[in-house]
Amino acid sequence: MRSARSLALASTLFLFAAPTLLAAADLTVRIDARDIPRKHVHTDLTLAAKPGPLVLVFPKWIPAEHAPAGPLDSIIGLEIKAKGSRLEWQRDPIDMFSVAVTVPPGADHIDISLDSGLSIGGSSFSGSPNSSEALAVIRWNEFVLLPKGSDAATISATGTLTPPDGWSTACALDSRPGAQGGIEFETVPLSQLIDSPAQIGRYTQRVALTGSAPNPALQHSIAIASDSAAMLETPADFAQGYSKLVAEAGALFASRLYRHYTWLLTLSDHVAHFGEEHHESSDNRVDENALSDPEMRKGVAELLAHEYVHSWNGKYRRPQGLLSPDYQKPMDGSLLWVYEGMTQFWGDVLPARAGLYSAADARELIAVTAGNFDVSPGLGWRPLRDTAVQAQRLYDAPDAWTSARRSVDFYEASVYLWLDVDAEIRARTHGRATIDDFVKRFFAGPDGKPALKPYAEQELYDTLTAVTPADWRSFVHRHLDTLGTDAMFKALERTGWKLTYSAEKNPWIELSQKRHKSTERGWSIGLRLDEKGVIVDTIEGRAAALAGAGPGMTVVAVNGRKFTAEVLDAAIADAQKTRQPIALLVETDDYFRTLSVPYFDGPRYPHLTRVESSPDTLTEVLKSRTRKD
Repeated sequence: MRSARSLALASTLFLFAAPTLLAAADLTVRIDARDIPRKHVHTDLTLAAKPGPLVLVFPKWIPAEHAPAGPLDSIIGLEIKAKGSRLEWQRDPIDMFSVAVTVPPGADHIDISLDSGLSIGGSSFSGSPNSSEALAVIRWNEFVLLPKGSDAATISATGTLTPPDGWSTACALDSRPGAQGGIEFETVPLSQLIDSPAQIGRYTQRVALTGSAPNPALQHSIAIASDSAAMLETPADFAQGYSKLVAEAGALFASRLYRHYTWLLTLSDHVAHFGEEHHESSDNRVDENALSDPEMRKGVAELLAHEYVHSWNGKYRRPQGLLSPDYQKPMDGSLLWVYEGMTQFWGDVLPARAGLYSAADARELIAVTAGNFDVSPGLGWRPLRDTAVQAQRLYDAPDAWTSARRSVDFYEASVYLWLDVDAEIRARTHGRATIDDFVKRFFAGPDGKPALKPYAEQELYDTLTAVTPADWRSFVHRHLDTLGTDAMFKALERTGWKLTYSAEKNPWIELSQKRHKSTERGWSIGLRLDEKGVIVDTIEGRAAALAGAGPGMTVVAVNGRKFTAEVLDAAIADAQKTRQPIALLVETDDYFRTLSVPYFDGPRYPHLTRVESSPDTLTEVLKSRTRKD
C-alpha cells in the first residue's frame, strides 16, 4: 500500500487488496447487535500494537459524508486492556476524536471494549437514527478505533457481526456463519470494511438482477429490509426495471469497477432517510411504504440510481481534496459540484433511460429545482461554488432561512451545468459527441475490481477538451462563480425547455409534501410550512415575508378558519378572484397577530415548457442507450 501523498499522485491506485476470508488481521472487530431493538450495541476490538505510547482515533471524516461526523456522541463505554490488565487512557483536550494510551512491555496487541448507545433522533448520516425494532444498518466506522496517522488501506481487518436471533444479514463483503449466530466477514483493508455497511433485519428479501454488458457475469442485487413483512412485496416488474438500470449504467460507463454490487434498501419510518455511497454497495433508507406506493417508487428509483453512479463518480474517481486516509485529515469539498452534482445529473437521467420513470417525470423533477432556484434570494449573494466549499456546515444547517442562505444545493444546481456541457459538446461536434463520450473517457478504468483514481479540477477540462476543444474552464466557471439564475436558465433553454408556472400541480412536489408532511407554497405566497402550520421557511421578497411572516411562526388560521393546507389553498385561489388580501393569524412565542398578505396571482407550480426555437437536447439526453425503440 502507498502513502497518502502517493494516493494523490498515482494515476491509478487499487484501494482494496485481494480479500482473504478470515485471514490473520491487524484489527478484528466483533459487533454484538443482539440488543439493537434497545438501541444498544457492544463491540470488542483486538488491535495489533507495539509497546510504548499509542494514540487511537475514532473515524471523523467519513467518505461520502463530506463533514466531520464521527461516532463520539454514541460512545457510552470505553475500556482498553493489554495482557489482561486495564490501561489508563486520556482524551486529547483539543482533538476530541483522539485518546492516548501506553502499551506495556511484552504486549503485541490491545483489546478494546466499546459500548454504543445509538441515536434516536436529530443530526445526519453517522449521527442519525440507523435502527428500529425490526432492522438496522451497521456502519463499521461507528464501532472502530485505529492508530492516529495510519492509512486505513494498510490495516487488515476482519469483522464479525451478531444480529438478533432470526434476523438476516446483507453486506457487500463475502461472509460465512460463525459461532453463536454470528456472521464472519472476509479479511479486507479497514478502508474496505468501513466502506461496506451491513444491513440486518427481521423482515428481509434479496432481489437478484440480471447482468449486462460490460462484464455480464457480475452479480447485482437489491437487499431489502422492512419494518413489516407486508411492505417487502415488490411490483412484478421491479427486478426487470432495475436490471435495465444496470444495463444503462454499463452502456454509459463502459466498465464496472466492482466485483459485485448490492443496494441495501431499508424501508422504515423510524430511521433517517438518505442515501450513502460505497464502492460495491450503497446504503439507501426510505419510507416503509416506498415500494407499495407507485409515486414513491419514482423517488426510490432516483435515489438508487444516484448512489449507484457514485460507484464510479466518488468512489473510483474522487477529488484529491476528499481523500482522508486516516479519517482525520479535513476534507476539501470544493469539487462536490462534480462528486455530487454530476451524480445528481445522472441520478435524474438514468432512471428515465431505464424506464423506471418517464421522460416527462424527469422534466417535472428538473422543473421543481428550477422553480426553487427561481425564487431563492440566496442566489443573489452566494455563488454555486461556495455552497460546495461550505458543505460541511450546510448539511446540518437549520431549515429556517434555507432559501436565503442556500443549502447543499450544488447537487441540483450542477444538473444545469452538466446539461449545458452536453449541449455545448453537441453544438461543437454537430451532434457527433455528447456528455456520454466525456463520461467514457473520464471514468475509464479496470473492469471488475474496485480501484481509486484521484483527480484535480484541471483533469476535467483536459478530458472535455479531448472530446472537443474549448475554453472549458471559463465555460464551467460561468456556472460556478456567477450570481443569480442566468447561467442555469440559459443552459435549460439551450436544451429546448424553459421554466414556466401554472395552477397545475407538479407530482414531485406532491410526493415531497406527502413524504415530509409539509405544505410547499414558495412559488406563490412564499411559505414552506410543516403539518402543524409552523413556518419552516419564508421566501424573502415574496408576499408573506413582506407582510411580516417569518420562520418559526405558527399559522393558526387563514381568513378566520383553522389552518390546513386545503384552507390555505382555498384562500390563495379566492384572493385571485376577489383581489382581497389573505389574513394569516400567526402565533410567535405566545403572541398573536394577524398579517395581511396581498397576494393575488393564485396557485403557482413549476413546470417545463418546450422552446421550439432550440433543439430538444434534453429529450436526447433522457433516451435509452440500450433499447432500440
